Amino acid sequence: MINSRDPDFSNTPAAANRAAFPYRSAETDAAPIVSVITPYYNTDEVFLETVKSVLAQSCQNLEWIIVDDGSTNEAALDRLHAVQASDARIKVVLQKNAGPAAARNTAVKHSIGRYLCLLDSDDMLEPTFIEKCLWFLESNPQFAFCNSWSVHFEDKSFLWKVGFETGKLHLDTNSGPPMSVVRREAFDASGGFDESIRFGHEDWDFWLALAKAGYWGHTLPEYLSWYRRRSAGRFQQVMSSGSVNREFEELMAKRYADLRVNFPAPEVCYPAPYETVPSLLPFANKLAKPEHVRRILFLIPWMVTGGADKVNLDWIRALIQNGYQVSICATLESENNWLHEFAALTPDIFVLPTFLRTADYPRFLRSLIESRQIDTVLISASTFGYLTLPYLRSHFPALTFVDLCHVEEAWMNGGHPRFAVGYQEMLDLNLVTTAHLRDWMVEKGAQKERIEVCYTGIDCTQLEAGDDARKRARERLQLHADIPVIVFAGRFCEQKRPQFLAAILQTLAARGSKFQALIIGDGDLQPAFADTINKANLASSVRLLGRVDHVAWLEVLAASDIFLLPSLYEGISVALLEAMGMGVVPVTASVGGQEEVVTPECGFLIPHSERELGDYVETLARLIAQPDFRATVGQAARAHIFAQFNLPATTSTLLQHLQRARQFAAEEARVALPRGFAQEVATLAVEYTRLNNVANTLWINQASAGAPTGEQGISAESLKKLYVLLRRTRLGTALLQSTWLRKCGRWLIARLEK
Repeated sequence: MINSRDPDFSNTPAAANRAAFPYRSAETDAAPIVSVITPYYNTDEVFLETVKSVLAQSCQNLEWIIVDDGSTNEAALDRLHAVQASDARIKVVLQKNAGPAAARNTAVKHSIGRYLCLLDSDDMLEPTFIEKCLWFLESNPQFAFCNSWSVHFEDKSFLWKVGFETGKLHLDTNSGPPMSVVRREAFDASGGFDESIRFGHEDWDFWLALAKAGYWGHTLPEYLSWYRRRSAGRFQQVMSSGSVNREFEELMAKRYADLRVNFPAPEVCYPAPYETVPSLLPFANKLAKPEHVRRILFLIPWMVTGGADKVNLDWIRALIQNGYQVSICATLESENNWLHEFAALTPDIFVLPTFLRTADYPRFLRSLIESRQIDTVLISASTFGYLTLPYLRSHFPALTFVDLCHVEEAWMNGGHPRFAVGYQEMLDLNLVTTAHLRDWMVEKGAQKERIEVCYTGIDCTQLEAGDDARKRARERLQLHADIPVIVFAGRFCEQKRPQFLAAILQTLAARGSKFQALIIGDGDLQPAFADTINKANLASSVRLLGRVDHVAWLEVLAASDIFLLPSLYEGISVALLEAMGMGVVPVTASVGGQEEVVTPECGFLIPHSERELGDYVETLARLIAQPDFRATVGQAARAHIFAQFNLPATTSTLLQHLQRARQFAAEEARVALPRGFAQEVATLAVEYTRLNNVANTLWINQASAGAPTGEQGISAESLKKLYVLLRRTRLGTALLQSTWLRKCGRWLIARLEK
């Protein structure tokens, strides 16, 4: 999937270096749920890329009807017939040239699926496009068709986010590419495509014909379709023709004038109290599973820049390298700025809030497990994953269930490790990344023999350190060659104590120590930190780099001498491991499992106390003043990480623990709940999620009522309330995808909260 921050338009679904999942149907005689509808006319070799993207769909319960619209090119015809012969699900229908609208209508007449996927012969789909559209329509019956954000590529390359949420504005302009999944009954009710339209815009007329029949659609907020733009293409020629385009706009305005008053406007419904959790699966999609292959499903909250997500990335990569096939479900709404990183490892990724009502999460997870023939489910920091665990175990009593926890937290009396204790009897094994957390869980009542420590490992082959690397990095970062560099990395949140970090740097500077500080990360508390640094006149010594990618982060470490992390709590910070592996001396809070990594000879642990600020400053001042001592400690830190926390060693431990979990599942199976009771538990999981969202909204409303206002009469809490309200609407959700808009909002909130 494309990285929207730094798009690579050559990384198409047909690219050779794309991660793959062996999507092949296990039931070759199953009736297709969806019919792919494609007009074909003299398409060149790019058709083979379209073919690759269709055959690689995660929904394999399909047929593909291709109508050759009187092609005259022998090579194009040979390609088409070769493709037809390659797969029994592909049917080619021949007709005299009548235009793409007529070809689509002909294809529909020869199809049997209850859903229709419209796809031109030179465009492409991401592997999960059809499956997500089908599930959205099953989850939201008020909508008749569904598409996604699209990637435009080839002669012109850009990302397109405008979709069916614009509603009535479709009377004035088309939303974009025609790739969509449509209910057959809606297609029939609309009359299909107008065959008199032969030279472009027939899809625009089709959407409005659907609206006239009382139907409308939805656009998924993921880049799941690829639209090939060619200057010599039919649509581009029409758009550049001027008068033809204008005449068609006038035709649409006249033909569908009544829609200006009666345009259909279905909405994604907000969950109702104790909403019924459907139990029946809407369609079958059982995929073949190669022998001796293990499949694992990761249930995670999101895919964002951070230590826990880096651990998930590393573990998923390691499992794939050891023969596993991985599926991923994210259960929370999020920006998911690391989605492309996970997609580089596996295409089988589902961000549930983007295409499902919450009430359908449980049965979708069931469907995914059945479809992929999953062996193991791993829950990593997903509250909904824990809540739905009894439901899943009732349906899959022989399946292996494990979880992964990093650190106990202040929220909910321990955070996800508290869930790990409470749900231990539903899990075959608990995995934790520190012995400290294992002991904490045992104190809370967990069985120690069902908990295994699996330390986080890092890829030491990426850690290029030494004088040459240091010199190059300092030159690129424009850092003084002889002044020690202190680096901090983490989210700007209460856990990382950014204001305490600022106090350390301010006190260290006041003491007279010369240093350069590089501050990496972003978050809601970053503006306040920056303001403190500016007021302390430290801007020349403290540089805020914001969020950086992993390559840039390693370059920063190559230039650095001291890693500073005065956290309120931690498990084992991945940034700490990588810093030590690069020979950077750690000065970190003595919390969580940090003491299991930072031994006396390779770093410094500072306990929480009344003298804490002074202890940090004294330690940093000593390291700054004694370069030889600093180098010795750094070398010891690097050797320690390479010996004990390298990824191959920790991967071996992980594989052993997963094998032990499977043995537990086979020999000491957990008791599964009765199906009826498990269904009620799933209902409570959905209701908990709804009430949690309601509580957050009420809290914001209450805080807003008494919140002080800024000079412009706007409160910080009212802005937060606006954010929540926007997330409940399609247009608001689209607006909030703007990184620039979110940054402006955070900056304004920080100003108002001062």
